[in-house]
Amino acid sequence: MGIIGIKAAKPDFVATIAKTVRKYRDISISEIKALVLEGRYLYECDYIDAQGIEVILSIHSELNNNGIVTVIYEHDQETTPEFLNNLLESYAETAKQVEEEMDREALLEEGE
Repeated sequence: MGIIGIKAAKPDFVATIAKTVRKYRDISISEIKALVLEGRYLYECDYIDAQGIEVILSIHSELNNNGIVTVIYEHDQETTPEFLNNLLESYAETAKQVEEEMDREALLEEGE
């Protein structure tokens, strides 16, 4: 599977980045600083990890609300929060469909 990640748009470390990232990752401030300065992902997850995608959207929102521009990547290509929100909606719809199908199958088995 592919990776979805978020980076700071500029290699400028500020304390707000560390404060925000530490809400979601248990790493030191110096490690976060290195991620920013080296242009690496502040947070990343698998393409199918809905919780991880939600974390990326939260980090994006928090940092942008504090004036820190971020870039979100999907398969190493820039993407948008809207794309990730659509992806989450798709996952929720799929989960609902699977649950409905399982309910139908259970009812059919009960009727046999």
